[in-house]
Amino acid sequence: MAALAPDTLLLNWLLALPFFAALCVAVFPRFRLHVRSESEAEALRRAPLLLGALVCFMGVGLSIFLFSLTLSGRPVVGAYWWTRDLYHLRFQADALSTLVVLSVYGLGLLIHLHLAGQPSVDRAHYRGALVLAAQGCAIGAALSADLIVLVFFVETALLALWLLASLDAPRAADRLLFIAHVGGLLLLAGVLIMWQESRDTSISSLALLPLSSEPKALRLVSVLLLLGLLPCLPGIPCHGWLPALARRSAPPALAPAVLLPLIAAPVLLRLLPGSLALSMIPGVSKLGLILGLAALWWGALRCWLAHDLRRLAAWLTVAQAGYLLIALGSAADPSASPLILRAAALHLLVAPPAVLAVWCAAGTVRACVGADELAGLSRLFLRMPLAGIALLCGGLSLAGLPPLAGFHSQRLLIAGILEAGRPWLVTAIVSADVLIVIAMLDAFRRAFLRRESPPPLRWRSPWLSVTLAVVVAVLLVPGLWPGLLVPWSDVVHRSVLSVWP
Repeated sequence: MAALAPDTLLLNWLLALPFFAALCVAVFPRFRLHVRSESEAEALRRAPLLLGALVCFMGVGLSIFLFSLTLSGRPVVGAYWWTRDLYHLRFQADALSTLVVLSVYGLGLLIHLHLAGQPSVDRAHYRGALVLAAQGCAIGAALSADLIVLVFFVETALLALWLLASLDAPRAADRLLFIAHVGGLLLLAGVLIMWQESRDTSISSLALLPLSSEPKALRLVSVLLLLGLLPCLPGIPCHGWLPALARRSAPPALAPAVLLPLIAAPVLLRLLPGSLALSMIPGVSKLGLILGLAALWWGALRCWLAHDLRRLAAWLTVAQAGYLLIALGSAADPSASPLILRAAALHLLVAPPAVLAVWCAAGTVRACVGADELAGLSRLFLRMPLAGIALLCGGLSLAGLPPLAGFHSQRLLIAGILEAGRPWLVTAIVSADVLIVIAMLDAFRRAFLRRESPPPLRWRSPWLSVTLAVVVAVLLVPGLWPGLLVPWSDVVHRSVLSVWP
């Protein structure tokens, strides 16, 4: 396959920009300025987060240029001169990774604006630095063409998310740290075994190992793929770190809830050599279906029982991980349709904006009202219409309702499962979708339409409204005009997730 040679400086800046910005944000409070008013003091507290938003805006432009190089489906391979003598770091931009990079920068822009719009931003320099570090590592993991580099960036990103979560909920953060280290060490062990077997840690060579006649190589790939599922396991409800973090405060839980799927999904899909390899690995199909159905149904049931918007957002985050795991488990069946892997790739693109919409709505209501318990909310739609629309669009998009972006990924997933002859699985997915729809409509009715005395509103920042408007547009525009949305998943399947003879 032919490879393009992009400007090396572009790729260096694309990866290094968040880390340089994180360093600038971390040292920002060391500059001493004469504060003449409370408004100036508040502006200085928000300045690191606004600087992070500016960096993400610049990154969006860089990633759009990189994406334009990969529209043909050919990978863009970059070698880094500053590491050539130490270790040959290899990064590969393709149809999958460039959209992940664009999503990380775009959603990071909204996360920074949302955090900057909160009424009181404690330790804003730490928050801005850690969010930028997690974004940079997610970008590095998405572009990694070497397994050792991929593991390094995944571990560093999860460490940054742990530090961010520990600012407000140390116990919940400790659970995340434990899960991240266990999963990372096991994945690293699988990588080292692969290095010993093949003397090559390139992700591109992983697709050739299942075709080998050695059973040891097949077992090795099985270990790698099974351990590759571990980055998604923090979303499984038995750990409970995300709902525990959401109970303390919505804004600090927003970044881990959105960035974790963006870290886990590219790791999973980049480790998958395609439907041929999946069908050769015993146990992957059952494991993916069991974990996926457990996450989807447990999250849907807890959404239905949630008494506040923060828990609703947290359990929706858990439920969305189930769709990806179900798609991967279904794709491992020998009779699986190519539509299923296309649905998995498309879910990676449309699920994070939907999750972000629900979290931003919950955070905006809490910032403006002071509470987000459904029992104390009423008649908010006329006063906060964007928050209500974002809450409804995010939840209904995850449930796959038209005309939202999530409808297209759900349509591909259900069509592929029906082609494989599994109507019972479609029934389970649709039933969970109905439960999520009921939970979202009930929460919207109680918080925004109920005819009771409305609570008083605090001062609202315009950044909160900007974030809500953009995230709603991201869900509505691709849903109404798919354009390249669905064909892009086909390009990903052909160029990234398939084993060519």
